[in-house]
Amino acid sequence: MKFSFYEEGGIEQTKPSRCITLEELFLMVRNNPNVGFYENLRNLRITDKTQYDKLKKTLPFITPHVEANGRKLSDDYFDINFRSFSNLMYFDIDDVENVHKEKHRIINQYSDFVSFVCISPSGRGITIIIQIENEITKDNFDMIWYSIRLNQLKDEKIDAKATGIGRTMFISSDQDVYYNPIATLAVDFTMDEKVGNHYNSVGDVETNNVNSHISNINTITKRKYMIYEVNEILQVLNTCTPVHVDNEIVDLKEVDYISMYIPRNIIQGRRHSTFYRMIHSLFYLNPIIEIDYIYSYMWLINNCFTTPRLDKEELHRHFNSVVDQIHRNQFVYINLEKRRIHWNKNFQFNKTINKGTLANRLVGLYTRTKNQNSVLEAIDRLQVEGKKITNKAIKEITGKDIKTIRNYRDKPLIDMEVEIKVILDEMIPNNLYKICA
Repeated sequence: MKFSFYEEGGIEQTKPSRCITLEELFLMVRNNPNVGFYENLRNLRITDKTQYDKLKKTLPFITPHVEANGRKLSDDYFDINFRSFSNLMYFDIDDVENVHKEKHRIINQYSDFVSFVCISPSGRGITIIIQIENEITKDNFDMIWYSIRLNQLKDEKIDAKATGIGRTMFISSDQDVYYNPIATLAVDFTMDEKVGNHYNSVGDVETNNVNSHISNINTITKRKYMIYEVNEILQVLNTCTPVHVDNEIVDLKEVDYISMYIPRNIIQGRRHSTFYRMIHSLFYLNPIIEIDYIYSYMWLINNCFTTPRLDKEELHRHFNSVVDQIHRNQFVYINLEKRRIHWNKNFQFNKTINKGTLANRLVGLYTRTKNQNSVLEAIDRLQVEGKKITNKAIKEITGKDIKTIRNYRDKPLIDMEVEIKVILDEMIPNNLYKICA
């Protein structure tokens, strides 16, 4: 598990000095003899940004993701220079207010899978390195990196630009650097050539599978797009997972769900990464819609929610770049969540109905039903296998505690339709609706 180390010549260096291990990097950062240089560098970041940028480029650096013969890894250069993947994933967090406090929080919060954490050369950032159990390839690299960013590190402000197979990382100085050689992470994702690729695969769900249409319909970029009116865009564009609700008020079923989130003000430094995420979500949610509608929506977001706005040429360039990646790689980067409660959009809630309390009761009903079904399925399995049916045997199959098993083992089967009607009758008096079959 080695990666290339560029010791002299700064960022202009194209050939590595040698290859080192993560342990060697740890010792290098902890025992860095140039402590005074880094202190000066960090002061310059505040007092003289131009000089800071100039000196930073002279630092030694590594390519944490790969061991290679040279820096260039794009196109034909990959076969020439690439030697092996390091099976490491590098993440960067910038502009941290209390960097020491945040570093220790990250270590404590993610110590079960993070191998290396240090303060970056700027003194205002945090470097994170994770050892990956999966085999990393050229095809799945992006998927694994984004899966970690959108799942395990979803609460952190990870720099979306600090990625790529040949990404560089400047060597820092941190006497309190964290290193845990036994911490690893197995990334859970699916890669199915027929269905398509994304982190939380929805299996054979065709209605939401952008990949089944990816090469023929709406991922061919254009030099010029038609801009539609807002009302026309919103009539045809999905901004969340469509869920059919049979009940006149609410349905209770588990669905893999994604919803577009639009920040009130997309600031400089976040524009490209935010648009990147939105574009992937929109293509996932709208697999057969004309590409001009999606571009029109991003035009609207840029004009109404972005400060300062991307100019016309940059918006067009960034949009085409992201869509070309979707088309080329045949997958989208999304972060699905499980949603169980689905309200009928045609039902009008009045102020006397406590929607939050109603939702909590429905979730409780779903959980009870799921627990009972789990226990009953375990009993059926034990009967088929000819084994003695005991609470201990059921626990070994379900993982439920004995108290939960006793609660559901001999009780009448929960009728979810009837229970939903009871809850709705109590909380929404005099309503008229039908329970879905």
